[in-house]
Amino acid sequence: MGVAETPAVVYAVGPVPPLPGPDTVRLVPLGGLGEIGMNCFALEQADGILVVDCGMAFPHVDLGIDVIHPDFSWLVARAEQVRGVFLTHGHEDHIGGLPYLLPRLDVPVWGPPHALGLVRRRLAEHDFRPGEVPFHVAVAGERYQVGPFEVEPVRVAHSIVEASALRISTAAGTIVHSGDFNFDPDPPDGEPTDEARLRAIGDAGVDLLLSDSTGIDVPERAGSEKGVAEALEALVERAEHCVFIVMFASNIQRLMMLGGIAQRSGRKLCLLGRSLNTQVEVATAIGRLAWPSDLRVAPEQARSVPREQLLVLAGGSQGEPNSAMARLAQGAHQHMSVEAGDTVVMSSRIIPGNDRAVFDMMSDLIRLGASVHSRVSDPGVHTSGHGGRSEQQRMLELVRPRAFVPVHGTLHHLTRHAELARSLGVKQVAVIENGTPVLLSEARLHVEEPVSHGRVAVAHGGARLTDEAFRRRAELARTGAVNVALALDDALSLVAGPSVRARGVPGVDDDPAALAAIASEVIRTLDRVRGWQGLDLEDELRRAARRAVHDLVGFPVVEVQLMAAVS
Repeated sequence: MGVAETPAVVYAVGPVPPLPGPDTVRLVPLGGLGEIGMNCFALEQADGILVVDCGMAFPHVDLGIDVIHPDFSWLVARAEQVRGVFLTHGHEDHIGGLPYLLPRLDVPVWGPPHALGLVRRRLAEHDFRPGEVPFHVAVAGERYQVGPFEVEPVRVAHSIVEASALRISTAAGTIVHSGDFNFDPDPPDGEPTDEARLRAIGDAGVDLLLSDSTGIDVPERAGSEKGVAEALEALVERAEHCVFIVMFASNIQRLMMLGGIAQRSGRKLCLLGRSLNTQVEVATAIGRLAWPSDLRVAPEQARSVPREQLLVLAGGSQGEPNSAMARLAQGAHQHMSVEAGDTVVMSSRIIPGNDRAVFDMMSDLIRLGASVHSRVSDPGVHTSGHGGRSEQQRMLELVRPRAFVPVHGTLHHLTRHAELARSLGVKQVAVIENGTPVLLSEARLHVEEPVSHGRVAVAHGGARLTDEAFRRRAELARTGAVNVALALDDALSLVAGPSVRARGVPGVDDDPAALAAIASEVIRTLDRVRGWQGLDLEDELRRAARRAVHDLVGFPVVEVQLMAAVS
């Protein structure tokens, strides 16, 4: 099934805990607690395991890493107990890990139609055959039996269609997982958070709430999707040339609004970026997006349309190096260009850690003569899909849980969310991070020792990077590398070399004098230590070469290759 996975990188291995008792459930976070992204949570009871979401994260530095997914070894060791995966919605940080989990676990997947449509695309990219994974459509208001667990999706508003909270019936009582949510009263898809159902679930009694902590530092979430539409339309109406909207591809509600804006302004839509095209295709297939057939123009035909009649939607809101918007900013896109007088709207937020890349991209656009608008200059052009502190309080007040565990956030976010819950009278509160289980029994929480968990880095091309390979890549990026090769005969006399090559070492690369100085130091050391007993000659020559390079520039990675001469 798919591509076989190599053993995952394990950062913590604790004792194997016994199965939970008959009225107990164990919650095991494998991702998303102590970090933003890579959300994956397991609920274990004596007769089965339910996995909620299976996401991935993106690297903060470019070391040739494509994605990062959770270490699944804890789940794989209990493969026979896992009854299925239930998805809350279709964002990559909730579904992107499935292509790496499902080769190791043959289990069904439940989720809303939009999320399942995206998962099918991802699995096809990883050589899964159609029908190889059992999919079950899960819609809000219905109830689904996943092994011993009964799961009911509850509609919540978010920056994607068909997002859900989950009411889960377990051996330890009712658990509510909020998913990612907000309380936007008038979302573009006409489906606000179902407060009445959440209140009814709270009335019936909730033993534990797991709730999204991402927006805890925002007292009041600013704006609404309807307000964003008004701000974007005003900018499009004022623009005299081409307009570029940079956005998160998965925000189908915003795509709905932009389709209407394009029609009212007499502009053609042009989509740049694979993710945007995928999202539009999936949303159209499930009936969530209904653009007229003549509204879009293909990128390769865009130059034939007058610029004042173009509304371009582009991916790359985080300044990703190969994204459509980054290539436009560098003047390197094959089909489109940004010209003086164009309008660029950053209809997105900057994910922490991406600030420099985004501002560099914006600066490049300004140099091209574009008028650039962002949340800084025009606060209305974006609103978060995550509820602020007031909305998190609203969730707690509706559900009224007996116990609370904050999820989806760094330790800072989790701790502040826990403080909010305590201030509202929740007595049983536990702050845990990835790999730390907590037992729920009679609405009481007991934190256990960590289990196997970690982060697995996947390089471009699909290979898994070990901790050591990741460390070496980082070291090479910091210092560069010097390679020394020489051939010796049986008496350890020099037959050929040393050949010295440097890569990424300033003052040494392609400098004959510097390379010769390194070679001379290696030869002097070889003459000095030849005949010493118990000597690791390769290591001694490596230190000699490093000393020589240090005298020139510093400490790059130095590799020495000794080859035996053929008689």
